[in-house]
Amino acid sequence: MGIFRTPKYRPDPEAEERRRKQKEEEERIRKEAEEAEKRFKLRYSKGMIGSRSLFSRAGGGGFFREGDET
Repeated sequence: MGIFRTPKYRPDPEAEERRRKQKEEEERIRKEAEEAEKRFKLRYSKGMIGSRSLFSRAGGGGFFREGDET
């Protein structure tokens, strides 16, 4: 007659909230990493990044910086 008894486990609302926030944070970090990887691949395919790029110096120092205007 388990349907008439109260369950032994009752989720802690504070713990559930912490888990939800942590999951959202992990999801946000994962999305940011995916976006950065996608952006890197796009820039690499355009030739803006890489050893044979027109925007780099020998040794990989490069003079093209994201956000800097020349």
